[in-house]
Amino acid sequence: MSTNQYMTAEELGIQNHLCVLPYGDESESGICNWTAEDLKPYQFYLVNDVAIDSMFGGLIFNPICGRKDHFMYPMYTDFGKPVEKEDWKLALKRLFLRNYNLDAAAKNTTDGKKLDIWVTVPYPNITQTNFGKVEGAAINFKIEEHRVLAMTWWINRFLSKWEKAKHLQEKLTLRGFVWPRASIDSQDENLVQKMTTYIRQKGLLSLWLQQYGSVGCVEWKKFGFDATCTHPNFYGTTGPDFPWIANSTVFAQYFRIGMQITFGKGLMYKENHLLDYLNYGVYNEYMTKSLLVFQFPNQTMREIYQNHPNEYTYLYSFIKKVYSPVYPTAAFPA
Repeated sequence: MSTNQYMTAEELGIQNHLCVLPYGDESESGICNWTAEDLKPYQFYLVNDVAIDSMFGGLIFNPICGRKDHFMYPMYTDFGKPVEKEDWKLALKRLFLRNYNLDAAAKNTTDGKKLDIWVTVPYPNITQTNFGKVEGAAINFKIEEHRVLAMTWWINRFLSKWEKAKHLQEKLTLRGFVWPRASIDSQDENLVQKMTTYIRQKGLLSLWLQQYGSVGCVEWKKFGFDATCTHPNFYGTTGPDFPWIANSTVFAQYFRIGMQITFGKGLMYKENHLLDYLNYGVYNEYMTKSLLVFQFPNQTMREIYQNHPNEYTYLYSFIKKVYSPVYPTAAFPA
């Protein structure tokens, strides 16, 4: 019998079922700052807008942009203006705004059970040669030492603000930081290793949300991460088809990593693609045996709760490990 197994939240000492929250998104469909009302469907299972039970055990705050059209999210950098120190500072400021983001999550935490918090660190893109001054140095991201300096500066600034925010610490548990890119190529290898070492020295964990088959995905331990979860690259209408979910579970178990589940909106995503993820979660056992990270591209849990009540209930039952497969889907015909 195979000894291969997924990475678990229990072995890391964290809560399972993390959800990525993009913030600082200035687009028409995005959210710049999350309110307590926005976060209710993430933190609680709602029935008639009344909280009945808990939902996600942790939230990952992922900065999209600073000023308008200054994108920190690596996939969008080619569509906007170069990101500067001012944008990194704005991403930090937003996290600690009164009544928004971290404070909003804390306001919803009233039953004594703390919520886990993770934060994605902004990415120092090597095309930026005029970032601004950090500790007296004019930062040029073509220089690796400058990239390290900028990221450690941002982490330290975050931790300084966190230490002063006692009201947040009463309700939230800071678990660690997330690497911002889904692949790790040669230009980032040393940087990643220095960052994960630095984060560990701070007594925190480092998490990588990779893509199945992305550069570096097999070597995640070499980079010093405490955990990683793989994205199967299944969307429904573009790219690999549903067998990639099953293929990625073999990979995840062999290399002892966790899984990602995506429920998106838009042309890339076909009807019932969430059910393929959830059904495979039962048959390939990641529902009960894996660290899990959820992403909802181009929609929020509030929209899902209002417009897709069945899927909202399926997500809740999956988190509670009682979901039963639903048919038909492309992968699971009736």
